[in-house]
Amino acid sequence: MEQHFSREEVEIPGKYRLSASLTMPADRETKGPAVLVVAGSGEVDRDGNVSGFKFKLDTYKELAEWLSGQGIAVLCYDKRGVGKSEGSYLETGMWDLVDDIGACMCFLREHPQVDPARIILLGHSEGCLLISAYSARNPVSGIILLAGAVETLEEALGRQRTLLYGQLMNMRGIRGRLYRFLKIDRRGEKQAQRVMEKIRSSDRDVARIQLVKMNVKWMREHLAYNVRQDLPDIRCPVLAITGSKDVQADPNRLAELPDLTGGEVEWTIIENMNHPLKEANDAIPMTRIKALYRDSASKPLHPELIETMAGWLHKHAW
Repeated sequence: MEQHFSREEVEIPGKYRLSASLTMPADRETKGPAVLVVAGSGEVDRDGNVSGFKFKLDTYKELAEWLSGQGIAVLCYDKRGVGKSEGSYLETGMWDLVDDIGACMCFLREHPQVDPARIILLGHSEGCLLISAYSARNPVSGIILLAGAVETLEEALGRQRTLLYGQLMNMRGIRGRLYRFLKIDRRGEKQAQRVMEKIRSSDRDVARIQLVKMNVKWMREHLAYNVRQDLPDIRCPVLAITGSKDVQADPNRLAELPDLTGGEVEWTIIENMNHPLKEANDAIPMTRIKALYRDSASKPLHPELIETMAGWLHKHAW
């Protein structure tokens, strides 16, 4: 099948050089719209693949190829310390990631085939928080929030823990009885709160928490950040989409966006779509979260996601 786009490896200058892929419509001869894709949390590369996983999701790569097929240039980049990018992943804070968005935006604005007045930010999961923080401080043409909006990272983690505790306490057999006997929900939450307090009181970038090296700076800055304080300063058009089967982001929070955000908001909850933006007819519990990603690896992006984005981009990107 003939491809209607080209994919070029580029470098983004900044405090640390970021390695990226620029996917460009094959027939573009003049300046046109562009989308910058901002990844979710963890060691996620430009294509949407997680370090340590033996399987590939390619969520962002598929998004980039589809968008370029619609006539839109797309920039996807490896985070600091991930893939081919310079820097240390563990030493990178939340606001460092926001700064990297700025570096990528400068690259796109200066590109000869990109219209600087038609650059849209697309964030997935944590990327939704990052592009909200950036857009509240810098004017952009529009933002797309996929699998995350309104909810802070602390709230999301707390809700995920509650789901996990409930699933553990309701397990059948010996393991379930043991979890209930040990009151794993109470013990687990007390331990989680101790960890959070330790992170809040730390002034280090990296520290060992329960014998595991953690990017403490990143977590500490997220714990101090409330996206609701930034949303009123976002004046551009906003599209927010979360799936009904998403256990990592709360789809019910989308209804709060119109009252919080300063720009025009469209939001939708897509039935049977999970966090990796794939179709999922069965809900996979938090206890099998890696299986959720593995089962999604061979699936395409949810068709309703594509349809919804196409309609919004037709109004706001062209």
